[in-house]
Order: sequence, then structure tokens, then C-alpha cells
Amino acid sequence: MPSPLECDSRITAVEEGSRVTLRTLENGNTAQARLNGVSAVCSEKDDIVHMRIKVGLKIVRDINEKSEAVVFTLPLLLAVLNSKDEVKSYESVSFKMAFPENSEVIYPVINTKIKKPISGRVVISLAPETLKP
Repeated sequence: MPSPLECDSRITAVEEGSRVTLRTLENGNTAQARLNGVSAVCSEKDDIVHMRIKVGLKIVRDINEKSEAVVFTLPLLLAVLNSKDEVKSYESVSFKMAFPENSEVIYPVINTKIKKPISGRVVISLAPETLKP
């Protein structure tokens, strides 16, 4: 397979899905997540592009509610579009994360992979809960 190349132009974030409110698993408090940068590297083989995507996030919680360490799940939607911007497939993946005790802001980076047609693109969106395709 050829060496990977930067391909940020082949991935788009949906404006409506760039921010989402989540509930923490332990105490049901809320946290706000937003996209904080997206990058991708691609390699092509047989009209298929293999993408490795890095999604930077900023996640904030109100430390006045409770400052204990909490775990939460962040769902991410990845839609593969063809050259006519028609959805060919999509997947919903979830990432388990945690706020350390007494921390109100974290900056995690999600690493994920997806395949797409050579002429298509990928659209990403945060979601408040996991969707089953």
C-alpha cells in the first residue's frame, strides 16, 4: 500500500454536530463537548481510500455541580458520501472517557479509521447518544 498522505480536505464536520451536551454515567451531570480540530491521513488502493482520522475535542463540565471523577461516553457519527453527496454508509462509534477529579476541561483526541470511495468524502458529527445503523 502506498505511503499515507494528508487528506484533511476529504473530511467535513457538520456544523450542527460540532457541539453536543452529554450526561455523565455516574451522577447524570452534564458536560458540553465540541470539535476542536480534525485531521486525516489517507492511502488509496483499488479505488478505496483508507482514512485514519484524528478528532480533537474540548469537553467542559460545571465543576460547581460536583468535582468527583466521572466516566462518560462520547458518540461519533461517520458518514461516507459518494461524489454526488449521497450517503453510501455510516457508522456510529462510541468512546469512553473520564473527567479526572477536580478537572472541568479536558482535551481528548479520538483516533478512528474508515474506508471510502476514491471520489467521495467523510462527514463527521458528534451525537448525544449512540445510533445503531
